[in-house]
Amino acid sequence: MHRARSLKILTICCLLLALSTGHVSAAVPEERPDAFSMVIDVPVRVIGLGLAVAGTAFFIVALPFALTSGSTGDAWDALVVEPFEFTFTRPLGKFEDWRSPPVSSDKSE
Repeated sequence: MHRARSLKILTICCLLLALSTGHVSAAVPEERPDAFSMVIDVPVRVIGLGLAVAGTAFFIVALPFALTSGSTGDAWDALVVEPFEFTFTRPLGKFEDWRSPPVSSDKSE
């Protein structure tokens, strides 16, 4: 009985938090890109797809060197993840500031 009540309270708190974050993001108006940027974005995405495939091929070639130097994660991010994110997750017509700020993984103790 006590567990069901705790679950209800937790659910209500999560719903209130979810509803409040929608209003916060709606308060900041986002600039729409112009029509020219959206039209130019189509060939840029096609080129981006080609570069993402080429980056994956370069990553496979560079993998033995990255393994020996311990920079596999950096090579993966630069050659595979970033081109695919630029091609598939970037909003239409947005060429600048398309990437979310990096999350710092430094843990200070």
